[in-house]
Amino acid sequence: MNKKRVTGKVLGDLESEVMEIIWGQKGAVSVKSVTEILSKRRQIAYTTVMTIMARLVNKGVLVRHMSGPSYLYKPKVSKEQFVAKAVHGIFSSAVSTLGEEVLAHFIKEIQKISPKKRQDLLKKLSEG
Repeated sequence: MNKKRVTGKVLGDLESEVMEIIWGQKGAVSVKSVTEILSKRRQIAYTTVMTIMARLVNKGVLVRHMSGPSYLYKPKVSKEQFVAKAVHGIFSSAVSTLGEEVLAHFIKEIQKISPKKRQDLLKKLSEG
């Protein structure tokens, strides 16, 4: 049986940690500044952070530009936009693979939120 994969991480643990740092900064940041912040939490090499940030550029999550001898990085999308896109991708994949099972669960979860929030969601859907 060919079972499609419907779960998985959008970003790895270290990628997520780096993005949280970058989303929390004002303006563009260097690999050095991200490494310094991470070093307060864990032992990590500059080259590891540099590799992670380059991967995030390749994934389209970060953009970079030269500033003197080094690159500066900034988010390509806000955290909210990223999460919305990731959830959409995971949900679309699950629905196409598992169909009604996923939809039934989703409907049960929607019923748990307040009527006001449901109305707000419906309004957003009609605008999009």
